[in-house]
Amino acid sequence: MFRCFVCKLTCSTVNELIRHLKLSHAFYPGRRLQLVCNQDDCCLRFVSYSGFRKHLQRRHNSELSDMSLFESSPAPSVESGPASVTQPSNLVSGNPGTSSNTDERKLRTQEMCASVIAKLQSSGVASNVITSVAENMEELVSELHSNIREDIVQLVSDDHRSDVEEYFDHLDNPFSNFTTETKWKKYFFENWGVVEPIEIPLGVRYDSRRNRTTGTYDQVPITDKFVYVPLLQTLKFMFKNVEIQKHFVQPSENGEILREFCDGSYFKEHPLFSKEQNSLQIQLFYDDFETSNPLGSKHGIHKIGSIYFVLRNLSSKVNSALMNIHLLALFHTQDVKRYGFNAILDPIVRDFKILETSGITLPISEDPVHGTIAQVTGDNLGMHTLFGFVESFNSNYFCRFCLIDKCASQNIFSDDHPDIILRDRLLHAQHCQSLFSDAGPQSSFGVKKTCLLNELQYFNILDNFAFDIMHDILEGVGQLEMKLLFNHLSHSSIISSQSASNRIYSFNYGFVERKNRPTMINFEQAGNGLGLNAIQTFCLIRNLPLIFGDLVEVGDKHWSLLLLLLQIINIVFSPVISEGMTIYLKHLICEHHTLFKELYPRNLIPKHHFMTHYSRCIRKIGPLVHVWGMRYEAKHRFFKRSVKNFKNITKSLALKHQMCIAYHWESQPFKNIDCGPATSVQLCDLIDCEFIAERLQIDNESNVDHLSWITCFGTEYRSGLFVCSDLRDDIPVFSKITDIIAFDSQYFLLTCEFETVCFVEHLHSFKVKEELCRKVSLLNVETLRFFRPFDLQISYGLEENDFYIVPVHVFI
Repeated sequence: MFRCFVCKLTCSTVNELIRHLKLSHAFYPGRRLQLVCNQDDCCLRFVSYSGFRKHLQRRHNSELSDMSLFESSPAPSVESGPASVTQPSNLVSGNPGTSSNTDERKLRTQEMCASVIAKLQSSGVASNVITSVAENMEELVSELHSNIREDIVQLVSDDHRSDVEEYFDHLDNPFSNFTTETKWKKYFFENWGVVEPIEIPLGVRYDSRRNRTTGTYDQVPITDKFVYVPLLQTLKFMFKNVEIQKHFVQPSENGEILREFCDGSYFKEHPLFSKEQNSLQIQLFYDDFETSNPLGSKHGIHKIGSIYFVLRNLSSKVNSALMNIHLLALFHTQDVKRYGFNAILDPIVRDFKILETSGITLPISEDPVHGTIAQVTGDNLGMHTLFGFVESFNSNYFCRFCLIDKCASQNIFSDDHPDIILRDRLLHAQHCQSLFSDAGPQSSFGVKKTCLLNELQYFNILDNFAFDIMHDILEGVGQLEMKLLFNHLSHSSIISSQSASNRIYSFNYGFVERKNRPTMINFEQAGNGLGLNAIQTFCLIRNLPLIFGDLVEVGDKHWSLLLLLLQIINIVFSPVISEGMTIYLKHLICEHHTLFKELYPRNLIPKHHFMTHYSRCIRKIGPLVHVWGMRYEAKHRFFKRSVKNFKNITKSLALKHQMCIAYHWESQPFKNIDCGPATSVQLCDLIDCEFIAERLQIDNESNVDHLSWITCFGTEYRSGLFVCSDLRDDIPVFSKITDIIAFDSQYFLLTCEFETVCFVEHLHSFKVKEELCRKVSLLNVETLRFFRPFDLQISYGLEENDFYIVPVHVFI
């Protein structure tokens, strides 16, 4: 007997179980398929039915022979006479429409067909192609029905032939309900609870259009609209998923450690969040993206602005999944210039006011649940556009956090300096008021217009402490200072640009960074960049000390500037930060900026100044890595690949997105664990069997599953990688993964400990070596203290037997 891992139903054959999973639970083959064995305490997972079937037949089907799909019914008995077979009773029991079981199967079959359509749509396939596929599938199913009908009619006796024909006459084609776009949209809205986007008019303008009859150009009125996805309906839709409640983040009891938004002082002093435990903390993100070729003639014409949101009540690892980043609004960027951002924000603010005052009814609480904006994030230009600050960073007052001017920003490197005046609500109100005077200026101390978000009861733009460290450091300060360092190395005849490129391209970055290694560096590029994207910059700048450390003398000031920046990066990009570390960060940034001014006869860029506010903002809202734009910008890919035409593009994209999200939330649970191919082995076959048996409290003859790789919340682990297994005297202990095993639905990393010799400051990495006395550990992959894996690396020009591990963040 085979047991279903969802409903625990027992099936007599493998194919019967697979048929049950398809029809009863709509597990359709595809990229996101996740099947769990659940036979005899086996916890292996599979992403295809073929692998699942082979596993069941080899490991759990030793006594029963597999049968075909129709062999779950009693075998027909042959009567006397040619081609005369007694029909099984379950086939000719009457009209299939009168059977509740048949209705259930019909419903599940329709869900399978809907899943096919939804997957095609979420993959960016054009609607006309989907329609064609559905029509072809309808023809294929009809042909199969006809062939099966003819074969069965020839096998049954004359007494049952009319019953068989009646059965097939009432047999529906499941694809008949999905042959047009209207039909499948109707199914999605009725069955999956799709939150339908609505179009909201912004205003009327006149455009010149050619009259085909007269050949002249006439002024035609055009109503500009943007698409809004109702916030309150989206929240109710989200909480239909019961797993949301399991991932709610509770406030930390340790006030000195900052892990999430709820650990910061802003949360603890907030009049709503600090009092109502289930209040919704909503984080917004705004950014623009190109839907056409950014280098083509249509550049800028079809540029789209998007506003997304996530719930900060969920942990950061859950929010990193793109399906948990929800769409709030889509609009043409040109409409912002015509009508202002407040026209876009108006329906959003109205819904937030309802959420703040009346609240909404959710399953997590008997009382109405309230909520408001926790933070708004985005790149600096987007934030200034949204909040109403000047959009030119060459202006005198370019900072949205303080009133520093361009001249003073070159000498003041701490936001607690006595000459720094931080913006507050009273000052901002005065600056806004001066804009409405009769002869008011276009801007007042960097304030250009008012922001509608200030009308909310529990949020004000002056309480927004989010910085996008991806744009500030990885696409700003980091690339600028790497470019200046390369120029210094070249001008000092330490290494030529060509040799530097060869070293960078040939360096072994390891398995973890295999997709992030820099592919093209342009030392001659105009501006402050090197032509790298953010993740390539993050990979290169952390490995620069190993690539060029052997060429630079210890104590070189230009090299010291790089090392200071790396220390800042380790703290800023850390998912866990202590209060004391924020104080240390403030002094590091001050020392870094002072050395930069000493070395280079040029001005600091505005992003240098923004770094001076990092320390205070981390204490307010927790680690900045949780509000950076990396995952939000990954969300743009869905819209870019879904563009097939530019007619009413915002509504088309929003509708596709909402149906895709509904499909994922309806059929796909939160996936914590993915694993690779597995083999069942006896514990005694493993090297450290006695240690494992003691830890798992099993005997050496027990079977465990040996895995080649495993992924937990998107982080991949495999043999040969290293993890930080412990901290001893504030020094990280690194252990090599030797095996990955699964037992009793839990996944473990078998590791061998290495000795951390020291931290080599010149190479900004930990020097490690293998312990003479083998020390093994068994770590549960879901409870790792530090989840990031590391590669073991070597440096250019140094001893080949010296091994290093490059840190990604601080270890506390």
